[in-house]
Amino acid sequence: MSDQTTPPIGPEDDDGRVLAAEYALGLLPDAERSNFEARLAEDRDLQAEVVALEEHFATILYEDVDEVAPSPQLRKRLETVLFKPNEPSFWKQIWPYGLGGVAAALVLWLAVNTGVVTLDEDALNADLVAELAPTPDGDGLVVNASLDTTLGAVQVVRAAGEPPAGRVFELWLIAGDAAPVSLGLLSAERSTIIDLPEEVLAQLSGALLAISDEPPGGSPTGAPTGAVRAAGPLTSS
Repeated sequence: MSDQTTPPIGPEDDDGRVLAAEYALGLLPDAERSNFEARLAEDRDLQAEVVALEEHFATILYEDVDEVAPSPQLRKRLETVLFKPNEPSFWKQIWPYGLGGVAAALVLWLAVNTGVVTLDEDALNADLVAELAPTPDGDGLVVNASLDTTLGAVQVVRAAGEPPAGRVFELWLIAGDAAPVSLGLLSAERSTIIDLPEEVLAQLSGALLAISDEPPGGSPTGAPTGAVRAAGPLTSS
C-alpha cells in the first residue's frame, strides 16, 4: 500500500495524474468521467495510478476515524429501508379487477342503453368503454371511461372520489404483459378528455385502464409509483 503522506507516482503527464486523483475522489463531472474512463480502459499505467491513489486516499481519510456504533434508532431505520416487506406489484394490484370490470362494463352498457344513466353532452362517440372498479385503496371512487378510436381520444368521467391530499390521479393503459403506459393526468374537473397517440390506439385490444395516485405533475419514473385506485378492462360499447 502507498505511504500515507507521499502520493503514488503514476503517469508522466501531470494532467493524467490530476485526472486520476479527481477520478479516485469522485470529483469528475459526468462528461469528464466518461472521457477519462475511455482513456483508462486503454492505459495500464493510468489504471495502476488510479488503484494506488484510491488506496492512498483511503488510508488518509479513514485510518484515524474512530469506530462509532450506530444508535438503535438508526439501525431500525436502516433495517426498515433495506429489508422492508415487498409491496404488491402493479400487476398484482390490478389483476382482480380485470374480470370484475367486465361485469361492471356490462352493467354500465345496460344502464346507458336503458336510459338509467345519461352521458355528458360532450361525450365522445365511444366504441370502447371501461368501468373502472375501485380497489381497496380507491374506496368511494366511481370512474367511467369512453374511448373513441376514430377520433383518437378517451373521456374519463369521475362521478365520485378525490385523490389524496397533495396527489393527482394518473390514467394508465396496460396491454398484455407490456409495461403500463401513461395516458395522462386526470383534471380536477369531473370530466377529462385525453388525446391518444397512434401507438396507443394500436394496443387497445384486450387492454386494461387503471388509475394510480401520483405526485403533482405525474409519475416521475414513467411507471406507476402510487397506489392503484381503480382498474377495469376496455370492452366494446
